[in-house]
Amino acid sequence: MTNAAPVRTSGAMEFDCLVVGSHLRFDGVWQRPQQIVTRLGAHVPVLFVEEPFVADAVRDEIVPHGDVSVLRPQRPHYAYGVDDATLARVREWVGTRRALVWLYTPMMLGIADALPQAPLVYDCMDELAAFDFAPPELRERERTLCDRAALVFCGGPSLYEARRGLGTKARLAPSGVEFEHFARAAAPHPLFANLPRPIFGYVGVIDERIDVPTIEALAERDAQVALIGPLAKIDAATLPRRPNVHFTGRMPYASLPSLLAGIDVAIMPFATNAATRYISPTKTPEYLAAGKPVVSAPIADVIARYGDVVTIARTPEDFADACLAVACAPDAERRARGIERARGDGWDALVARMWNALERESYVP
Repeated sequence: MTNAAPVRTSGAMEFDCLVVGSHLRFDGVWQRPQQIVTRLGAHVPVLFVEEPFVADAVRDEIVPHGDVSVLRPQRPHYAYGVDDATLARVREWVGTRRALVWLYTPMMLGIADALPQAPLVYDCMDELAAFDFAPPELRERERTLCDRAALVFCGGPSLYEARRGLGTKARLAPSGVEFEHFARAAAPHPLFANLPRPIFGYVGVIDERIDVPTIEALAERDAQVALIGPLAKIDAATLPRRPNVHFTGRMPYASLPSLLAGIDVAIMPFATNAATRYISPTKTPEYLAAGKPVVSAPIADVIARYGDVVTIARTPEDFADACLAVACAPDAERRARGIERARGDGWDALVARMWNALERESYVP
């Protein structure tokens, strides 16, 4: 399919460009929106619209990122969603083309209002209304978005079950993994060169979903704990500060294979709270593709999709014990099954199914 040809879906959807509205920054932690949007950009031109940056200038800057154009509004004050000036810039970019609107947040519904003839897709990757500091109107806007959307992709089984009442427009579309990226042989990252073993490592945003008592329990063992990623929406003072607990800050996506190569056990120390009830962590298949044993809190989607290749621990003490046990006695057969499971969960296959749904509305989860 070429960029010049429109996409037709059962005569109902027809478009030759894509406008994406996201609460996540395109150059932030590389995850579901970036993986999907960059692949969609191989089919049609894509405009990725971000929420405003706080800046002295007032402007709407478009920055090219390969096949994706990123629209970055700059405003004196932060606000959710998009304002009239940004919407005017969106309409200018679309021009005479036929757009499809693809949203990651209900707070971007203004884009759909500005392009009333455009078909609307909601890629629901998280239960955003359950996160700390979510705007109070988000839940009602999501109901409106789900009602108006032609398709609602759900990023995991829990999200899908919560939206099955939408009927056939709800489609299960679990996140994938860039298998070759994580499976390639890599020398351990220099950050871990002089650390004693074992090393328990978490890769991802460190926020309200992390269980601090579990981190404390890990820190009390004779092991190193590496927390690889940026801090957000969490009081850093609540996290244990010990010589064997290491915070790297945000690391480039390209460095993740070497970082994972340097750890002994990959961990998902999530809390049991509203923010984790529906999560389907993309890091699970990434850990498995890297050939790492994985210990996780009892996250429903992890159990449903990977319970036979991931060790589940339900208390902080059990979590720490499981990490030590797995580090001391690696299970080669389980590791091999985990690698094969990840191999079948690629982003390319997921986006191909999404594209098929857009073309034919025939994808059955």
